[in-house]
Amino acid sequence: MPSPRNILIALVALAALGATTAALAARSSGARPATATAVAYQRTDADGSQKGLVSASGNGSKRGVGTQVSASTAGGQGTAGASARIRNVNLFGGLVTADAVSVSASATSAGDGKSGRIRKLVVNGQSQGTVTKRSTYDLGGHGKLVALDDSGRGILGLRATLTSDYNGFPAGTKVKIAYASASARDAVAPPQPKPAKPKPAQPKTTKPGHAKPPKAKRRKPPRTKVLLTSKGYVFPVYGKHSYSDDYGAPRQDTGHHEGNDIFATAGTPVVAVCKGTLHRVGTNVVPGNRLWVKCDKGGDEFFYGHLSAFANDAHSGLHVDAGQVVGFVGSTGDAEQTPPHLHFEVHPGGGAAVDPYPFLRAWEHRRDVPAAAWVKANGAGAGEQPGTLVVVRDFLDR
Repeated sequence: MPSPRNILIALVALAALGATTAALAARSSGARPATATAVAYQRTDADGSQKGLVSASGNGSKRGVGTQVSASTAGGQGTAGASARIRNVNLFGGLVTADAVSVSASATSAGDGKSGRIRKLVVNGQSQGTVTKRSTYDLGGHGKLVALDDSGRGILGLRATLTSDYNGFPAGTKVKIAYASASARDAVAPPQPKPAKPKPAQPKTTKPGHAKPPKAKRRKPPRTKVLLTSKGYVFPVYGKHSYSDDYGAPRQDTGHHEGNDIFATAGTPVVAVCKGTLHRVGTNVVPGNRLWVKCDKGGDEFFYGHLSAFANDAHSGLHVDAGQVVGFVGSTGDAEQTPPHLHFEVHPGGGAAVDPYPFLRAWEHRRDVPAAAWVKANGAGAGEQPGTLVVVRDFLDR
């Protein structure tokens, strides 16, 4: 007789499977829930540390140091807003100063808006006055400053990058000031059911009661592709993380979001979700450092984007186990302005992308790999550790 603990585990697995199947059924019917996501931070320093980082998804609001975000999906309508403000900015010992930098972003299903203002900006000793639109400045030959960059998903107040050593700061040092982004979409109701066809008339007969009714055709049950967590799938990010169901949200570069963004500290390990093979390991404009994992069983494929670096043995054709580290969380590609995150997509059978959210929820609560598995497989001398940036081959494998 099974133990109570085994019965409880079985019930949890069945509940996760049911939620996944229901979510996929809703997706296949054309229905989708409303979504809303907002992110803001006040400052990101050269060492990657962030001040005032807050985020909200679904329904809720948060405040940080000089930052505020809100999100709502009430009544099936998605709305989101974010803002960040910082006073008395001083970068690289006075190379760039400003009295105040403020940015804001808002979004509804009808569209989004972004705005910003930099008061009394001074660059390399030259006053630039008040800035209200995107502008670029030379840092006296020591680097470049971009103000109010509103490309991509949000708006960034200042991004200063040194190209040579200056005042004790090494070349390559980058500082970001005041960021806000927002995305939202309304719910879509399922299509109305088609009217039932009229029943066929009963055949006429001269002998009432002796006519045989036509045989009813048996309907085939619907087939739903389900990835079972009991088959060895694991959550793709090892470490503290947060995410929401932002699949399908509007995007300027691709039209809509084909995955979920899993936010985590830069350098957090990213692992293979199943036993399979890596392919298309390399770099591209939009996803930055990216790779695909194709499962041995079923041919399901998973896309990973915006990695800060790859594991040092990662290359196309490498066979990996579920839970094996393949890279690290970052902000490469068009995600340079956003907080570090993994862009993750699910392609059942190698086909079109589906909403990863139900799979991530299931894997998050029922891991197949022990918590310390990646450490055992990638200990000292056996691969890169979290946060390590590795030198990769030019554009790696296509």
